[in-house]
Amino acid sequence: MSSAVTGRALASVLAFAFLSSCTDSGLPAKTVSPNDVDGAPKLARDAGAVLLQVSAYDYGLAGALAGEKTRTVAAARYGAVMRGTAKAIAAFNASVLGGTLDRTGPIREKLVPLADGLSDLARDGETYADGGDPAAFARVISDVTGGWQRLRDLTTVLPKDETLQATIARGTSFAVTSKSSSQSTITTGPYASAAEAKQALQRMGAPLNGSYSQSAPYVVRIGPYSDRPTADTASAGLLKQGVINVVTDAQSYAFARSGPIPNAELWREPSRVLEVRATSRKIGLSSDGSWVVTGSDDGYAALFNPNGALTALPQSYAGMSVLQFSVDGDHQTFAVGGQVVTFLAVPSGENVGEGMRFTGAATQMLFVPSTRIFVAASSGSTGLPGGGPGLIGGRTADGDLIGDPFPIVTPAAGARIAASDAGDVYVGTTSEGNFDIEVFRPGQDSELKVVARVAGTGTGLAVDHSGKFAAAVTDQGTYRFALAETKGTLTRIGGTVRDVAFATDGTLYALDQTSLVAVGTDGAVKWTAPLVDGRRLVVGRRAVVLDGTDKALVFDPADGTAEELGTGGTINDLTISRDGRVVGVIVDARRAVLFILP
Repeated sequence: MSSAVTGRALASVLAFAFLSSCTDSGLPAKTVSPNDVDGAPKLARDAGAVLLQVSAYDYGLAGALAGEKTRTVAAARYGAVMRGTAKAIAAFNASVLGGTLDRTGPIREKLVPLADGLSDLARDGETYADGGDPAAFARVISDVTGGWQRLRDLTTVLPKDETLQATIARGTSFAVTSKSSSQSTITTGPYASAAEAKQALQRMGAPLNGSYSQSAPYVVRIGPYSDRPTADTASAGLLKQGVINVVTDAQSYAFARSGPIPNAELWREPSRVLEVRATSRKIGLSSDGSWVVTGSDDGYAALFNPNGALTALPQSYAGMSVLQFSVDGDHQTFAVGGQVVTFLAVPSGENVGEGMRFTGAATQMLFVPSTRIFVAASSGSTGLPGGGPGLIGGRTADGDLIGDPFPIVTPAAGARIAASDAGDVYVGTTSEGNFDIEVFRPGQDSELKVVARVAGTGTGLAVDHSGKFAAAVTDQGTYRFALAETKGTLTRIGGTVRDVAFATDGTLYALDQTSLVAVGTDGAVKWTAPLVDGRRLVVGRRAVVLDGTDKALVFDPADGTAEELGTGGTINDLTISRDGRVVGVIVDARRAVLFILP
């Protein structure tokens, strides 16, 4: 609906249009036959979807304003969502306007007030987005309550719709309340400087509830007081001291929430936020996403338990380049490090087994559950031939040494590693202009067996969970092939990309700077989604992409529709739990933020 037709004006426009149509026909209005609205069931569902989203986000913001720690929504994120909701309401009201012109009947009489109320909701939501005014948020809460009631009224004249009734029941179960109270404040001044204001406050006896401003205008404020009479009494006492003052009143708001947690509606918002050590730039998750480890530039690895408590803070030799948990078991461990990788126990953080030392910082680390081993790869000290070779090392889950073929010497540029669920480890190295891919099973094979040779310098390697297919990226393109029979199956599926990964259903995702491509098990492209600056790819239940520096996008596996996670800052690292449910990011080098995928 255009900006000229909003809020209460909608009812007037509809009435005018209806009367005009009657006049143009030459018939009195009262003789026109009832002709009610078509498509009202869909409009009712659309209104329910809007109200459900706002109800859920009200729940999250109320929690944040009340100081809660779980399923909260920051004010800035709430404002961004409400701006988008205002656009959806405008589109809804345009549909209502088009559907109710020249119509009359009980559906129209209940649909128009619903649209008017949603216009109020859009206005109040945008007002909160503009300045964070708590009074505007209190009005939003009231608007939502009224919206649900008007939607209930509409359902009384519509065919029974169980889906709509379920939406109403769920949305109204997210109970959010606001309570306002009046507070009074005494103000004196202005003074010539902050120092003069401070002296004035001291002459008043420096009351505990007094403060002075550090910038112009330099005033002293005392309060707030819970009621006006108390403030007036204090004001009178100051007047007796010769202190001219004024008492002002302002509304204070408190917000509370109850009812079920809207996990399904708020999956784009953090499920947990952990304040971590400054300069943290790496994050790792346990297989179910319950344990979190973060690594900082000064070499500290912070281990957090499922309740968010810090249980260990071991220090390594330098900054972290890899973090990896073993799969949950009786003796869970985790590995951290850079040029030296150490193995530590959960939850104590005590060293176990024997560490691995590389010639350069480790570039990749994975844990193979079926054989319960850690495998890590590094380049040489410089990554160039003169800087020495790269290495691939392996340890058991408890950090114990493993025999042949470890350690594996690689070219100076290092290797790319991947593993199947069966326990086979694949190694890709570049030599003589080709990317050679080999395989071995730790604990069983003492030597590596050649699997495939792909033309070009290799930059990426991925293997699907079943061990049937692999993908390789070189400077000559991106290739997909069957591991059991490379010959005849090696197919170039596109140009060189930044990263590749397989989903559990065998879908291959290829990340380029400007797009994410999904390739089905038959080798055909399922969809292509645009990106601004694709930088990192992880795949679980859905593909998740770091697009630029501050957007984590989650893609629908069916059609590539993207939705943004509410990370709220610059993203330093992105990972996903082995079970594919939990996404973890480091934000602004000081917060670990977790999301649960639907």
